[in-house]
Parts: sequence; C-alpha cells; structure tokens
Amino acid sequence: MATVYLHIGAPKTATSSLQAMLAAHHDDLLAAGILYPATCRHGDAHHVLVADLIDKYQANPMPDIWYGDFPRGQAWSRLRAELAAAGPTVHTAIVSSELFFGQSINIERMLGDIQAALAGHDVRVLMYLRRQDQLYASFYNQDVKGARQWPGSAYEFYETHQIFQRDYDQVVDMWGAAFGHANLRVRPFEPAQWPGGDMVKDFCQVTGLPPLRAVGAEPNDGLGANQLYIKRCLNHMGYDKADNDRVVGLLLNLCRESPLKSVRYVNMGCYGRLRERWTRTNQRLGAVVGDGGNFFHAPVPEPAAVPEYALDRALLGDFLQRLLAAGLGGHLGSLRGLFARAALLVIAEQGLWDAVPRSDRVTFESWV
Repeated sequence: MATVYLHIGAPKTATSSLQAMLAAHHDDLLAAGILYPATCRHGDAHHVLVADLIDKYQANPMPDIWYGDFPRGQAWSRLRAELAAAGPTVHTAIVSSELFFGQSINIERMLGDIQAALAGHDVRVLMYLRRQDQLYASFYNQDVKGARQWPGSAYEFYETHQIFQRDYDQVVDMWGAAFGHANLRVRPFEPAQWPGGDMVKDFCQVTGLPPLRAVGAEPNDGLGANQLYIKRCLNHMGYDKADNDRVVGLLLNLCRESPLKSVRYVNMGCYGRLRERWTRTNQRLGAVVGDGGNFFHAPVPEPAAVPEYALDRALLGDFLQRLLAAGLGGHLGSLRGLFARAALLVIAEQGLWDAVPRSDRVTFESWV
C-alpha cells in the first residue's frame, strides 16, 4: 500500500503555494506513481478532511465557505476510496492541509480517526514550523483580514486560538505518539536551511517527489497597520463571510498603505515572556528533531528590536474622508451601512471628533 505523507502545515509556511503546485502537477505526479488525492478536497487543499473532524469533535462546526459544494461527512470515505482505487502503481500519496496543525480540542480522538482511516498505510507526518514570533504576527494579521473575521486584540487572539494552546515541541510529541517519532519530518520555515534556499526543493527532497516547479499563486499579503485596525472595526460590526473579499477590496482602495512586516502587537513585558518560552521550545526542538542546536538558526529577536504596532491618525482621517466620498458617490453599494458603522467606531475609539466635522458624522449616522 502507498506511503501517505500527511503535510499538516503549519499555517503561514507557504502551504497554499505548495498545494497549488501539487494540484497543478496532479497528472504528472500520478504518472510517476504519486497521488495528490482529488476527490477529497475543495480547491487545492484537503481542508475538508479536517473540517469533517471538527464537525464531529468540536462544538463549532466549520462554516460552509470551507466546503463549497463538497458534502459534509464524506471526505475520509472519499480519501480511502481514492487510495484503494489507485492500486499498486501508486507508491506515495500526499495529503495536505494546515488545518491539521491548529487543532487542540479533542485532538486525541481526531488522531485516532486519522489512524483508523489510514490503517494499512505507512504514514509520514510532515510539518514546517515558522519561528513563533513570525507566525504570531502573520497569523493574527491573516485572521483579521480573512473570512474568520477576528475582531479582537492580538493578546486575545494568542490566548484563545487553538494553534497557540500547545508549544511546537508538544505538537511534535503528540503527532509522534500517534504515528511514531521516526515517521515525523519536521522542517524549519527558514530559507537558510533549505537546499539552495528553495522550499520547493526541500519539500520534494523530504517527500521523495521528482523536482517540481512552483506555480503562480495569489499573493497573500498582510494588511498595513491602519488597514488592520479598520478591518477589526468592520469585523466587530459583523457581516456575511461571503462578503469578506469585497470588504477587503474596498478597504484596500480606501486606505492605501504597505503591508506590515515585522511588528510587535503586545507590550514589551508580554513579548519578553513569550520570547523566553519560545526560546526554550526551540532549544528542545533542536535536540529532538534538529541538529542539536537551536531549531531555528535565527533567534527570536529581543523586544526592543521589534517595532511596536502603532496607528497613524492622519491616515485614518484620510480614510474617513475617502469613505465619505465613496459613499456619496454610490461606490459602496450594500456595504455602505457596514462601513458607516465601522467609521463611527473608529472616530469614537481614536477620538477623531475634531478631525471629522459634525456634518460628516451625521452623514455616516444616516447610512447606518
């Protein structure tokens, strides 16, 4: 039976690009005896496998946007059927979803179901780990920008999101206990540790794939500092997840700035405590799955070396004026009320009463 590689992420490690590449090369890979299952995925990734487990074992089922037209509850049976139908000509299968990595609630039961579904196959678990400070900043930005529509602070995000409930070494131990530590492939998301600085080469070497070329993927840039804050205000108001891309598109046109790079979302004391914890984790990872040193060659930077997240009141004021003009010009459509409510929240929270004339505030109120 085929060896199955479970590529479980982590998030923000170019998983979407790898999934797009594997999906695009499906036929060529199959001719080489390598299956990237097609019947148990929605889009390029196998997120529906994890979504079905979440539906089964967690209190908050995944929203329909993760499924599209794919029927709930059928992902694992379709995977087993496709693996069986592939026959002896297929020696390797790759299943990829970063949603595997982020689960902690009832994860032991989930792992039991995965073991049962893949019984008879040799299972290898592949995970790429991004340095924790980078994952935290990037993932928070993504969850505010994306369809999850996170409305809260970065501190609340870290304290409540499943992905941060276990340290990297604990995740490695958990998956190793289920599938055997010898079957883990744990790689740093750090170009200096990839052959030629190329992640695709690294991925292909680890999984035994023939050399592949990356395909074009949609850019997944984060939001700028003020865009992020405005999007949080929009998320706080609440709206249909299906409208999220349209909301983001309008926001990017109304508030133009470069995406955030390295930034510290929490105060120096909190960041310092996290840094100590992450450093200890990375030292243990280096001993368990690395070369004996730190797992990441570049250390987590000191708090003072990371710029603090800050807003630009002038840019927020400019956004509000652009928003007013867009609304008066009929360019906001059905989203005018949503943006008006968010604008009033921005004005109140940031004390922009003098920057926004009363007549403009009355116009925003009339749109609500």
